[in-house]
Amino acid sequence: MDPFTMVLLLMLGFAVLLVAGIGRRGAPTDAPPVLPRLVAGGALVGALLAGVVGVVAIVMTFIGDRVTLAVPIIPFIETVPDALRATPGVSIVGGSAQQVSVPLSLSGLDPLTLTLVALQTALTTAVIITVLLMVARLAKQSLSETPFSPKASSFLAVSGIAFTLGVMASQFAGLLAGARAHEQLFFLRTDAIDGVVNAPPTWVIEVWPIGVGLVLIVLARLIRGGERLQRDTKGLV
Repeated sequence: MDPFTMVLLLMLGFAVLLVAGIGRRGAPTDAPPVLPRLVAGGALVGALLAGVVGVVAIVMTFIGDRVTLAVPIIPFIETVPDALRATPGVSIVGGSAQQVSVPLSLSGLDPLTLTLVALQTALTTAVIITVLLMVARLAKQSLSETPFSPKASSFLAVSGIAFTLGVMASQFAGLLAGARAHEQLFFLRTDAIDGVVNAPPTWVIEVWPIGVGLVLIVLARLIRGGERLQRDTKGLV
């Protein structure tokens, strides 16, 4: 499963946990919910492990003998001659090959490409740590007598901005590294074959991180509104 999908599922699970945890505090004799504490502890442990794995991956990028990188390629459709096929007469009359990104283990890449790979790893690790710390912070906040607070709202908004910028920057670093790897793997020398022009791959940019960041900012505004309602109704019950 993709790391971003994992942390987003954690965030969704926490949203359910927050509602359930707040709802359980109706009576003063209720025991403190255990699940938010487990989520907070697990998120902190996950953030620590993500940091260690990220540092190791960055170091291995420069000292290891290979790196794994998504490289854009255009697959070619190979067909068997009609005379050799068990079912002759069938032919391709339409369609074209599209560019795809394939994860490849590569060696011998130049230092700049390795630096871009390391930068992508560092940014991805930072995003995962940010989301896990946000989950831990909000899980602890759900145990408070005042679960809606300005600090929680600000933290969520900052996390949303950091998530969007981090994922987009990581995406651009990966695309640039993949394009450079494509060039080193498939580009021909200018004097290799007459009339051949090297075609660089196109960049496919995903914009879903912007949507996720906006959702987090909206949630921050909702928490701010809950904080005002919480303050206005204090002492009424």
